[in-house]
Formats: sequence, C-alpha cells, structure tokens
Amino acid sequence: MLRKKRGNLRPSQSSLVLHLTPILTLRQITFPYAFITKAGISGNSAQKMLNGEAVQINFRQLTALCVVLNCTPNDLFARRDLQPAEGHQLNKLQDLHAPLVDPKDFYKEKSLEELKAMGEL
Repeated sequence: MLRKKRGNLRPSQSSLVLHLTPILTLRQITFPYAFITKAGISGNSAQKMLNGEAVQINFRQLTALCVVLNCTPNDLFARRDLQPAEGHQLNKLQDLHAPLVDPKDFYKEKSLEELKAMGEL
C-alpha cells in the first residue's frame, strides 16, 4: 500500500499553534513533560508540544490534554500572524505574541467577593 506523504509544514509556518505555556503556568505544573506523558502522550510528541515544534495533534492527544488540564481546545491554541476579520471566532484565541498575565497580577485586581465567587477562597 502506498502512503500519501504529508505536507512539509513547519511549525513557524502555521498560523494556529499549540500553546501550552499559559495553561501549564495557570495550573502550576512544574514538570510539564512528566505531566503530559503521564496523560498517555508519547515522549516524542510531548517534547514537540512543549518546544513549539508540533505541527499536528490527533483527537486522542487533544482529548487527553483537555481532560487532564480541565480545559477546552480553545485554551490550548493560539494565533500567530493571523488577523481574522472583526467578529470572527478565531479572534477568541489568544495571540501567541501577547504577554502572559502573571497570576499574582490577575488576583491582585480581584475583590474578596470575586475571589469567593471563583472558589479561590
């Protein structure tokens, strides 16, 4: 059986990228490689995901990440050099080049009532 060759897409050419840093930081995961491999993702795939070299992700991997990180697929992806039209759903994805919000800064602006409502107190 002849297999069709996949394209030569490089990570730097993709406009939608897997961006795990924000969610891993938010979840305070100190050993992301071990965390991801424990979720059932191969070491090679985990390394590519963490280094920003992943050019594809299958549904099993996507589901595993969403389950263990308690998030949606939108929380895992970011836009790179992509400017969709105003109102487009892709605008809901974070911009890859936008700075991360430090959790300390996020919480310092919240009132006690807001923190209680979020279940943080």
